[in-house]
Amino acid sequence: MTLSANLQLAGGILASAICGWLASLTGIPLAWILGAMAGSAIYANTIGLGGKTKYMRRLGQLLIGAATAAVLTPDILGELLSYLPAMVAAAIVANALGVLLAFPLAKIANVDRKSALLSTLPAGMSEMASLARETGAQADVVMVVHTLRVVMIVVLVPFLFGIDRSAIQATIDPSASVLALFACLIGGLVLSIVTSKLGVLNPWVIMPMAVGIVLASLDISIAQMPWGVLVVAQILIGFSLGARLKKEDFARVPRAALAAIICSGGLIAIMIFGFVPILRLFVDETPVSLALGVAPGGLGEMIASAKALGAASAIVAGFQFTRSFLTNVIAPPLLVRFAANTKGPTP
Repeated sequence: MTLSANLQLAGGILASAICGWLASLTGIPLAWILGAMAGSAIYANTIGLGGKTKYMRRLGQLLIGAATAAVLTPDILGELLSYLPAMVAAAIVANALGVLLAFPLAKIANVDRKSALLSTLPAGMSEMASLARETGAQADVVMVVHTLRVVMIVVLVPFLFGIDRSAIQATIDPSASVLALFACLIGGLVLSIVTSKLGVLNPWVIMPMAVGIVLASLDISIAQMPWGVLVVAQILIGFSLGARLKKEDFARVPRAALAAIICSGGLIAIMIFGFVPILRLFVDETPVSLALGVAPGGLGEMIASAKALGAASAIVAGFQFTRSFLTNVIAPPLLVRFAANTKGPTP
């Protein structure tokens, strides 16, 4: 990166931090993420963002992953295992809805079915955009739809479900090991660098948690992530999300943006208002935890939101990772089927 790009990147992060702080003064839910996202979007569309913003997102994910590892205990690991059938069911429902919504999105956005499918499948934006580039689909459409869906979830969920302060208090353990927390961070970083080259999904979030699972299995209690570091992580997550909201991207594919609002809004509404009440009959968790767990958003963003809202971040991570993994497994064969029936967009 050039000096100019580094300065632009630093300026964008500073703008995000300031807007996050201002938002926190208002007392709104998820203030640091929402404020940082707004600051980053304004900065990117006025001054411009240079440099590799993905590294800032990865750092935020690493911190969030380690913070989630800190809440793991043998009891929680057992709980996660018992919820696995519910996690798989949620993943199947979300993917089935994603496949169905690909048809209206293709018509509204005026794109081929392959691009529409990659836009509506509820997996991470980077994975679906990569598949789009590899298969000749419209990656810009995929990125716009996924970005808007995550933004809609981040904005709507906290205002719909509020903050669970009791969950925050319940996780505090003053006798926990700070060295164990550092092990999650450093071990997670090393494993993320290695596994990212092997194509592992979301390693920057998952690997610190994997270290935490090992430590929790050995009955080692992990110290909580300091509040200030969690704020930094939320700012970085918000910054990276806002950096994607570039007006030129939306101007280039305006129909895709409209389709994203309609189809993603439908997917979010069905999963949160339709599926969560059913899920609560089988899973004894708070509505906000289940909403963030089944919400078709990014793994890092949803876990960061869970930490900020006092939701059960480990449960949210379990649901999110299960769906992301399952989606990436079924996406290639689905693409083959869709590609065989693909018709180009209507002129």
